[in-house]
Amino acid sequence: MMDAHAPYTSGSFIVKQGQEKGFIAAVEAVAEWTIDNYSAISEISLFRDRTRSGRFITLFRWDDEESIDAWRADPEFGVYMTQIREHCEKVDVSSLERERHFSRI
Repeated sequence: MMDAHAPYTSGSFIVKQGQEKGFIAAVEAVAEWTIDNYSAISEISLFRDRTRSGRFITLFRWDDEESIDAWRADPEFGVYMTQIREHCEKVDVSSLERERHFSRI
């Protein structure tokens, strides 16, 4: 059973027009690196906003806060974020805790 209060990290990105493919490739690179190097990552999703052109959201589900801190402190993380930011007009990152979960399952 999933921890109801598992930590998440999230990013909201406004991607420069014509930079979507480069942005997606940069997110794929950081996702693959994260999966390869951090066993506490449970799930990574990239969402494209269907109502706002150029807006994307990432959601990373983690097992613990300590792993998030180690991930963000890793010098490689900074390199990947720089690559992502090169494709964006605006970047907002967040640390989240699930307050409620609703499901049919």
